[in-house]
Amino acid sequence: MESALTVLARDGVAGITHRAIAEAADVPLGSITYHFATLDDVIQLAFQTHVDKLASRFEARLASCEQGADLIECIVLAITDDLAAHPNELAVTYELYGDAVRRDANKRLTQQWMERAEDALAQYFHRSTARLLDVVIEGLMVHMSIAQQPIPKEAVRTLLTTAANAGNAID
Repeated sequence: MESALTVLARDGVAGITHRAIAEAADVPLGSITYHFATLDDVIQLAFQTHVDKLASRFEARLASCEQGADLIECIVLAITDDLAAHPNELAVTYELYGDAVRRDANKRLTQQWMERAEDALAQYFHRSTARLLDVVIEGLMVHMSIAQQPIPKEAVRTLLTTAANAGNAID
């Protein structure tokens, strides 16, 4: 799956082939086609692996926040040090989002991912605030993945604090 993710990051869904995955994994082509009946099977499992890895990392980051710690700072670190620090993962994430528009299985997978993020945030914030923070985090990830200039941690912190305060005012 790591080789499939490498190819997805480099070539996108449109460019992934059994041959490209086999070359990236340095295995015979037959071993890929033996284990996966279709390319869609490979893509689906690669995206599932990707989502599980990122969602687990985000959940672990939030769970590691000490009692009474600045939760916004924990989320800032989750964004800047865990998510945005891996350009290939960002590329795969946006391949997943684009593919989710066309494939219901990936739409469901993306929805499950959003629910996991929201659930992790809801351990610390009211549900509507958690949802707002998740939306802001997703928007930040889009900007961080394509921005010419990096978004400084202080700006990320300010955006998240504003969103948390706005969410709390609504709750």
